Amino acid sequence: MELVSVIVPVWNAEEYLQKCINSICNQTYQTLEIILVDDGSTDGSYTICKAYEKLDARIKVFHKENGGQASARNYGLDQCTGKYVSFVDDDDWIYPEFVEKLYKYIQEYNADIARCEDTSSVEWQKEPLKVKVLDKNEYFGLLYQDILGGHVTDRLFKIELIQNVRFPQSKTIEDMRFMREVIPHVDREVVTNEKLYFYTLRENNTSFVYGRNYVSSYERAVEFQSRYYEAREKYPMYQELLLQKATSFSCGCYRILKHDKIHQEELNVMKHFLKQNKKEILDSKIIKLKYKIFVKIL
Repeated sequence: MELVSVIVPVWNAEEYLQKCINSICNQTYQTLEIILVDDGSTDGSYTICKAYEKLDARIKVFHKENGGQASARNYGLDQCTGKYVSFVDDDDWIYPEFVEKLYKYIQEYNADIARCEDTSSVEWQKEPLKVKVLDKNEYFGLLYQDILGGHVTDRLFKIELIQNVRFPQSKTIEDMRFMREVIPHVDREVVTNEKLYFYTLRENNTSFVYGRNYVSSYERAVEFQSRYYEAREKYPMYQELLLQKATSFSCGCYRILKHDKIHQEELNVMKHFLKQNKKEILDSKIIKLKYKIFVKIL
């Protein structure tokens, strides 16, 4: 059996961490390397990690100064030795067959990545199993336009696909930016609708906190602006939808920041994009009227 590395960035998650680690240790696919990267936790998380390291020889624990989830994942990538890599967040857990099934799909369909559905409820309705193979062109279009989610936690990757890619520093969309670097190199991804990854909703996790203020809107706006400009030069077939997304997030972020005296630089980035692309926005057939009115009177 080929070695699969599972990377877990750990930061102040003592309430959830044991369930997370147990779910990985108890996978039906046992040939695992479990990498726990403590990112400067100030609670009992590091102690929990070290205790598990003594119980299971597959577990490797590393400790570093706090640098955020992206830096912890990158640290894990630098340490891993598996032929396949998966990422699990410290407050989430995976179903027992998560690794086995995704590994099987990669082998069966000669894919670079396998992806499952995720869930935040254990009372989900079971649907008939479906498996779909996305080829290079279809996959690129879906991911680049953010039609198909860009999360890494519901995926299993071949190591050669991502061994030279690292997560950029970001507060809310490091997954999305990471996958932007990966997708040009993907020939095939196999997708199943089976829910094998459980993500926990809690008010103090990073994405929830930043999602309640301007940061999430701003980072997504800037990312879609960048993709739109790139698409105009390289991928014109995608520029219309990317302009729509860049416009909606830019308008939303502008509304949040227009009375904020602290983040004027971010506000000016939004204003510049909307004014610079005013004609294209007003001529668009898919951008909503409310955004066109907003841009027209800006």
